[in-house]
Amino acid sequence: MEEVRDACKRAIERAQTGQVSFLLFESPYGMGKSHALGYLRIRALEAEMAAGSVVLDGVGVSLCSPINLIGALSHAIDFPEASGIDGLPQRLAALVLHGQADTLRVAGAELLHRALERLDARHAEDPDAWEVIEDYLSLERSSSEVGRYLGVRVGALRAHRLEDRPARSADLLREWAQACTVTGARKGLVVLFDEADVDYGHRGRSSMDSEQRTGLLRTLRRHAEGGPRAGSYGRLVVAMAITPGASEPDPIQELRSEFGAHLQVVRLRELSGNELRELGGKVAEVYRRAYQASGGEGAAERAVQDCARITERQAEGRNPRTFIRRLLEKLDIVYG
Repeated sequence: MEEVRDACKRAIERAQTGQVSFLLFESPYGMGKSHALGYLRIRALEAEMAAGSVVLDGVGVSLCSPINLIGALSHAIDFPEASGIDGLPQRLAALVLHGQADTLRVAGAELLHRALERLDARHAEDPDAWEVIEDYLSLERSSSEVGRYLGVRVGALRAHRLEDRPARSADLLREWAQACTVTGARKGLVVLFDEADVDYGHRGRSSMDSEQRTGLLRTLRRHAEGGPRAGSYGRLVVAMAITPGASEPDPIQELRSEFGAHLQVVRLRELSGNELRELGGKVAEVYRRAYQASGGEGAAERAVQDCARITERQAEGRNPRTFIRRLLEKLDIVYG
């Protein structure tokens, strides 16, 4: 956890300078990758950043389909302080309602500014009209569709050509971070991609799918390399969780290659035998407190030792999740 804490701190601090930051948590199954992403989310919200989380399923939500990825993220962004306004689309509506869309241009979100500058309070106050705008902002509707529905001309967001969509999606992701800074999360945005190994391991990928993913990653890297001085100002952290060996070639090697020195990698290792036993002792104590159980300490200690020995012999490694499940079953017997 010390390494996780340090990596999260560095990523957040780098983002505060206006540089895109990349963080990767890797480990075998059950070793705490999702927990590490959850920890980063908590630290981000505490640091006055917004946080958006999606699970990559390799089908509807995938790095190989940047347009769908943007759509999934657009409705999954939480802000540091709860309010009557929900997510980013609703906060953008508030900017339009109060005639403050120009703050997006000042913040560096020029695409979003061009998308909203012709809208006014009538569109923001009409739920049906703004639903069309939300679909447009999440790349589910084209600018021409908005024109037909609302009778107003808006800037094009969704790139027409397939090969241009990865770059446009990465550009929008950076601009979302800038939009967050003027809508309630002044320190920017953290985006969390869980189950990246499921995405990479999905069978039947075409060369075009891989090119879409590569284009997305490379545009994000260009933003990181450009930095504030080159007009790529973006208070953005992109974090992933992945199990090594999900596909061939190894996706971790691809991510290292595409992000280069901008990528921090944290490997969550297996627990040692002594660490498993220490964990088991803590779980047993929590169990006793939760159920107000008394006695049976010797039997509980033997249960911890037995579960630790079984887990240490497992071919798939010392999986804490499996260890805890097995231990809880034995504690039910001890205190039942």
